[in-house]
Amino acid sequence: MKNFSRSILLLCGIGLLSVIAALTLFEKVPPGTIGVKQAQWGGGIIAEDYTTGFHLGITGYHKWHFLDKRTHFLTFSRDADPRSPEERPALSIRTLDNNSAEVDVSLTYRIIPGEGHLVVSDGEQSQYRENVASTVRSVLREQLAKLSSEDFVSTDARLSRTLETIPLIDGAIKEFHAECDELLIRAVRFPPDYESKLQEKQLSRQSALLFQAKEKVEKQQQVTGVISKETEAMEKEKRADWDRRLQDIRSDNEIAVATVLGEAEIYALTTRANAEATYVSAIAEGELALAKAQALRDGLRNKALDTVGGSILLATQAAENLDIAEVTLNSNDPAVPSVLDLGEMVRLLIGGD
Repeated sequence: MKNFSRSILLLCGIGLLSVIAALTLFEKVPPGTIGVKQAQWGGGIIAEDYTTGFHLGITGYHKWHFLDKRTHFLTFSRDADPRSPEERPALSIRTLDNNSAEVDVSLTYRIIPGEGHLVVSDGEQSQYRENVASTVRSVLREQLAKLSSEDFVSTDARLSRTLETIPLIDGAIKEFHAECDELLIRAVRFPPDYESKLQEKQLSRQSALLFQAKEKVEKQQQVTGVISKETEAMEKEKRADWDRRLQDIRSDNEIAVATVLGEAEIYALTTRANAEATYVSAIAEGELALAKAQALRDGLRNKALDTVGGSILLATQAAENLDIAEVTLNSNDPAVPSVLDLGEMVRLLIGGD
């Protein structure tokens, strides 16, 4: 039991020592931050920028400095907050045509990657923002003064001057180990009297541009009208051509149909006539054959009846078919035949035995 307790205490001690060692020997660099390490007992600033995470740093021997790694915003504006390190009053300049103007400008910059320790080495970690702002103000006042009042109105002129100014600012603030990202002229304000004249001039210019646009629209409408008429004429021509083609095809189809119907009618009439002729011929041939058969039958019958047997047959049939309404019998005269004796009647009819 004692050994178990000792083991638990030993493990707890080791854990506690590990936590103390971690807190003593390591330093945490927060996200979006540049860590700069300084050896207080000789060695000075270590030439390395430490990124986010835990890094070796012995408490009491090393001292840490932290700089903002994120993008910095610098704004020159009439509504600037004097308590904000990122906001400054608007720029007052004299334009190329000797007019006073107040300009609002926004700029983004950041510490050059890998040079954070140089900011600390120069002792600028608390002053580099102010130094950058002062330098940017000087460069902007110098460069924006190269624009005339008309140039400030022109978008292309402003953008061109902005693009030319960014490398100059970038070169000027490199001594503070910073680099420029973007530059934007947000607003320009002139004295009220000149502002009114400038607005009138802008209105006149816009009216001129509007008039030019209307002229272009009218010219385009004329072109469109011509194209529309040409298209309509082409459509009518194509429609007429297709109508003619359809009429030709319809006529050809009607002719073909009429031809087929005529041929069919001729074929029907011819076939019907041939069938009727064949029918009449067959009827005639049949009647002829029947007449011949009847003639043959009559001839053969007459020939058969012309014999003695035929005479007997005829006499027998005649005797059978006699219809004697009244008979007077004379039993005293043997020459009178008896109608009941067919043999005697046959002999009487044929005239012999």
